[in-house]
Amino acid sequence: MQRSFISRNPSVLIFLTCLALFTVTVTVMSEGSGVGIISTSFIKTLGKTLCLCLIAVAMDLIWGFTGILSLGHFAFFGLGGYMIGMWLMYERTRLIVVESLSQVEIPPTATEVTDAIGNQIFGVVGSSDFPLIWTFADSLFLQLVLVVLVPGLLALVFGWLAFRSRVTGVYLSILTQAMTLALALYLFQNDSGLRGNNGLSGLQNLPGVEASQDVVSLWFLWASALALGLGYLLAAWIVSGKFGSVIRGIRDNEARVRFLGYSVETYKLMVFTLTACIAGIAGALYYPQAGIINPAEISPIASIYLAVWVAIGGRGRLYGAVIGAASVSLLSTWFTGGQAPNIPLGFYTIKWVDWWLVLLGMSFVAVTLFAPKGMGGLVDLWSKRRTPNRHGADLGPSDGALREQEASQ
Repeated sequence: MQRSFISRNPSVLIFLTCLALFTVTVTVMSEGSGVGIISTSFIKTLGKTLCLCLIAVAMDLIWGFTGILSLGHFAFFGLGGYMIGMWLMYERTRLIVVESLSQVEIPPTATEVTDAIGNQIFGVVGSSDFPLIWTFADSLFLQLVLVVLVPGLLALVFGWLAFRSRVTGVYLSILTQAMTLALALYLFQNDSGLRGNNGLSGLQNLPGVEASQDVVSLWFLWASALALGLGYLLAAWIVSGKFGSVIRGIRDNEARVRFLGYSVETYKLMVFTLTACIAGIAGALYYPQAGIINPAEISPIASIYLAVWVAIGGRGRLYGAVIGAASVSLLSTWFTGGQAPNIPLGFYTIKWVDWWLVLLGMSFVAVTLFAPKGMGGLVDLWSKRRTPNRHGADLGPSDGALREQEASQ
């Protein structure tokens, strides 16, 4: 009898249970629930960390399981943030403008209201006209669709051009990094339609919602936890089936998979596009909690950090990606937030705000050299996960098969 998906993947149930317990515990201890043990600012930090864990799962799917080191997935993350940020900023500004104009004796026309909104949003870059990309900014539903559609279309076009040309390895990584850099440089321009270097701000204020930030932060925490749980479940379902076997085959030996008749480029494109959509959703949940988004968030270094998180956590293990992203994100907040005590050496004082990136780089090198399985390898040891003893098994189609060599793989 065929076993269920959960019985074949018990780690998924364990992860979802831990995530649910974490969310409930944080909720009960938050200021929004009245207990006040955990501050609202730290609730937002935890919510943002869950979003970073979600994009780490996407990164592990494209890199750890498919073998494509993408250095551009934070571009999709940022685009998702920009799409939802456009609605948040437009609607919040519209409510302010309508309230202020309601006090005049002559009711304003729709054109006057639109012009006033445009002047409030784009006055900082010397304009008052809405760019074409803001066409649907007044519709929450359409902007939510664009959260998935825009990163997905960019990934589809870029991936189709790259994979059909059979660009692989480090060259593909460089191309994805160049794409991210080009997008960031474009968004820095004032005429990009997204306020240039100023970015979109005030995103933490939900239009028309009277609830305090204590409660709103919990809403986003719940939404982030739900998105992470569903994203993890989707990724686990993908890698546990035939599709997962094919993409792992592409990672290990692309030529052999192509020789077996599989359309390698199609599989790569599907994974690349899917993970871009997941990254867009993560970004749409992250930046309302951060309160602001600007082009600096899409810089290539952010995507490099993402790869470091997955490597430290252990690529090829979905839970490893989550562990790596959560650990590095929270440690980064602690070290760079001034909470870590300085270490006086007499002749020099180590200030972790300045040395955090050095510590992160050294950790990445140490993991690469001495612990290639990352922090996820510790989970393997704890659960006593071992490669099955296959030596001597009938692994080949004939007596001449290289059984011992295959058994060691």
